[in-house]
Amino acid sequence: MSTTSTQSVDLRLKTLIENGSQLNHRSLFVVLGPNSSEQVMVIHHLVSKTLKDRPSILWCHKKGSDVPRQSRKQLKKLEKNLKSGKVDISSENAFHLFLLATPIKYCSYSDTRAVLGSTYGMCVLQDIEGFTPNVLCRVIETVRGGGVVVIISKEKSLRQFFCLEMDVHSKLKTHSHPAVTPLFNERFVLSLGWCKSCLILDDKLQVMKELPSLNSDIHPVTRSKLEEQEVAKRRLQELQTSLEDGEKPLPQLVACCKTVDQAKSVLKMIDVITDKGLRGTVSITAGRGRGKSAALGLSVAAAVHFGLNNIFVTSPTPENLGTFFEFIFKGFDALEYKENHDYVIIQSTNVEFNEAIVRVNVFREYRQTIQYIEPSDAKLLNQAELLVIDEAAAIPLPYVKALMGSCTVFMSSTINGYEGTGRSLSLKLLNQLRLQSTSLPENITSDASISSGPTLHEVTLHESIRYGNGDPVEKWLDQLLCLDATSSHTYSSTCPPPHNCLLYYVNRDVLLSGHEESEEFLLQVISLLVASHYRNSPDDLQVLSDAPAHHLFVLLSPVGPGLTSLPTVLAVIQVCLEGGINKKVADACKSRGDRPSGDLVPWCLATQFLDTSVTELLGVRIVRVATHPDYQSMGYGSRAISLLWDYYNGKHLTLDDEESPAPANLETDQQDFIVPRRNEKPLLSKLGERTPEEVDYLSVSYGITQQLFKFWKRAGFIPLYISQVANKITGEHNCVMVRPIGVENQATAVSIPDHVEWVIKPAQEFLRRFITLLAASLRDLPPMLALSVIQSHDGYIKHRDIEWNELQLMINGHDLQRIEKYAKNLADRNLIMDILHHMAFIFFMKRLPAVQLSLVQAGILLGLGLQMKTVDDMLKLMELPVESLLGQLNRAVRRFLKAMNEIQEVALARYLPSATTTVAEFTPVDITLATDLDEAAKDFEEDAKRKRKHDKKGPGLLGDLSKYAVQGDEATWVEALQKKQDVVTIKNPTKPQRLSAAALERELAGPPTKKIKPSHKSKKKNKYKPVN
Repeated sequence: MSTTSTQSVDLRLKTLIENGSQLNHRSLFVVLGPNSSEQVMVIHHLVSKTLKDRPSILWCHKKGSDVPRQSRKQLKKLEKNLKSGKVDISSENAFHLFLLATPIKYCSYSDTRAVLGSTYGMCVLQDIEGFTPNVLCRVIETVRGGGVVVIISKEKSLRQFFCLEMDVHSKLKTHSHPAVTPLFNERFVLSLGWCKSCLILDDKLQVMKELPSLNSDIHPVTRSKLEEQEVAKRRLQELQTSLEDGEKPLPQLVACCKTVDQAKSVLKMIDVITDKGLRGTVSITAGRGRGKSAALGLSVAAAVHFGLNNIFVTSPTPENLGTFFEFIFKGFDALEYKENHDYVIIQSTNVEFNEAIVRVNVFREYRQTIQYIEPSDAKLLNQAELLVIDEAAAIPLPYVKALMGSCTVFMSSTINGYEGTGRSLSLKLLNQLRLQSTSLPENITSDASISSGPTLHEVTLHESIRYGNGDPVEKWLDQLLCLDATSSHTYSSTCPPPHNCLLYYVNRDVLLSGHEESEEFLLQVISLLVASHYRNSPDDLQVLSDAPAHHLFVLLSPVGPGLTSLPTVLAVIQVCLEGGINKKVADACKSRGDRPSGDLVPWCLATQFLDTSVTELLGVRIVRVATHPDYQSMGYGSRAISLLWDYYNGKHLTLDDEESPAPANLETDQQDFIVPRRNEKPLLSKLGERTPEEVDYLSVSYGITQQLFKFWKRAGFIPLYISQVANKITGEHNCVMVRPIGVENQATAVSIPDHVEWVIKPAQEFLRRFITLLAASLRDLPPMLALSVIQSHDGYIKHRDIEWNELQLMINGHDLQRIEKYAKNLADRNLIMDILHHMAFIFFMKRLPAVQLSLVQAGILLGLGLQMKTVDDMLKLMELPVESLLGQLNRAVRRFLKAMNEIQEVALARYLPSATTTVAEFTPVDITLATDLDEAAKDFEEDAKRKRKHDKKGPGLLGDLSKYAVQGDEATWVEALQKKQDVVTIKNPTKPQRLSAAALERELAGPPTKKIKPSHKSKKKNKYKPVN
């Protein structure tokens, strides 16, 4: 039987693998050349020889790519032929034998989430154009200490990576910016020289000299370094030895821990469990591979031992709880629990959960339960004694808040790493818990006693379990992708006034050039972006590096003449140029149902308002605004937005000619080493030194909250879109706001120029739709936030009084009577609750400008009328006593009643008859009242005398009674009497005589009398003298 031919490899390769095995560190190899994939076998052989076992391999590739894979049938046939002696072990079939004897897991880059939590001894990455920073972090984290990461490529030089087009670049291109400059690729190549355990090899495993920092000799590890690695082990052993005489379960569970940090976190959680009077929360934050889930599992085993009955655990999916349950069972084994005798394991029957464990029933002494629940099932925690939340930062924040109840809570979260999911948790939830906590936050080294009451204990794990401390590959990955940016804030002793600070444009070519100074500034910028945004990933760095439409601005304090270092970054703004899409192109995409990548705001507005002409406008979307954590709420963010607005308005233009960009070439020497670029342009440029792009508007898209909306509203932006579905991570609704170029801030009276009238109709339509949706999908918005959204459109919505014929379609006359009853406190509020919706709709659509309400009254009307909330809900939201809330509502209704009554009266006045004659005007008489009364008495006496003389021959005292005689002839009376009724009725055969005006005056004047001579003292005059 022949043997394979020997191959000489560089001694530095062997030394590096041996050093990694002794220090429990990983190594990184980049193999270039057409036969690079075949050298994986040789490297694997060296690793196996050093570790004295055969490590498994994770082979990552692009989907659909050729991989050195053989079918099971071929491998079995080869194995059979080897055993029978038909095939010799030679160089021709050595690689096939390697595939046969080695456990290899093939995984495409799109499926790398499935390998999270797994451990391999070797990771191979091919098709370098297919991986992203996120993928790079995921797969490298699976390699254990002593293992290696191998990147293979058919290129012959690292320089070919500079112009390599990555698959992700297709998503970074937009219609108006199709060219991509791969700055991330260049920085990736330069970063390889930062890793102390990296080698660049050809396909013969000889070290290449393209990176000068990797050309030095590699020496075997010294004894002093080995002793440093033993210190952590001795500390753990000392801790475990000190607890050997302790009470159960402390020594048994601490013996299962791998690091001192993990052991102390388990002890902290046991302290919280044993304190019966404490409702505490323990938050474990760490990077990946630190043993957070294992610590939670051991603490739950302790909780079962101490007699907690109802223990609930939740995570984004039960498949992520494999490590958690594994260490629960390890804890049970240490405590001498036996499966099927003391506890049983129940697996899920749901196909999506892949038979994951969802329940553990313990019945050693009495019934105890460890139950998995969905993150949205907070209602099931009424009887819970302990709640465990694994990877809390990957669960929507509203769900986590709802889960935090009256029981003890243990939760873990990854604050940095391949996803950086912990920023939302630490920024919001943990800050809230710190304020509510009655004791000071504690870390794992704190010896302070636990106080009574709800307490927050913060535990941080630093030591890695999967590989040794100080792993060079981990440091390289952190530096390349700025994963540890959360601890990179620089501090300044001064707070300059915001109006003295200036905004600068950042040259990305210099920022990502790999120089030491630019790397320090990049880390400072990324740390602010990470601290301000809810969810970050390494892919964001690639977008910032390669996306052609993205730009970066920083706000700096005034720079003095003697400053030798870069000043502290007070604020960072990342913007993206959007729009400029031809209407024909937009219509074609719309007809096909396509939604091209990029151009978020133009496509959003075109979809919402069914107008593709919006995509022709050029806009600048503010992707992120980050303010230094020490200088928040001091006006620096507003100052940065104001200067950015002035910049795109052309207020910083200068008449100087813009300098042409100097060519930025790689520094080279005789051996053509790869070193950082030498760029003649500065890192920072003043706004006047760069010509701004011509744009039509500024925009922003973010998760709407009261504080953020107040910030953008104050900056002059108006909302044009609010999503009806809340974000799954933050529970917030996405909001798109714009500010047209040329429109001054909304804080003063707004005059809309002619060139920005395109925004008026979308603003009007948005307001109408928003008011309608407040009773449906937007019902959970805080009333005061919804009120601010409506008020932000005051400058764009014209007031138009409502007419009665339109008003009575919603509120008729009978409704006004009900409103009047309530306004006069003669009826309960339930009588008008159905009318409040119409009143609120009319008011917020600016149809009743005569009604002026205070902010509190408007908020109450919006909550009750538009969002259909109950009075009890409004009492909690408005934080008002019930008497004050109902009193404000009554006063608002009275104002509505007055305005609507006036509208009704104006409308009804049109149907009243108009006056055709005018009453004659009279002049006052010139005699006194006494004289007038005397004369009237004399006239009455004389009139009486005349009547007595005239009636001397009359019927006596009763006068003439003939006018009272009953009419009708004999036949009429006979007919009436035959009806036999109690009352006899005779019709008057003649109609009453109507008097003319002249006859009526004569009748009222009475019979003619003798002329009486006037007295010599006063002349008789008419009482009233008509005036013509």
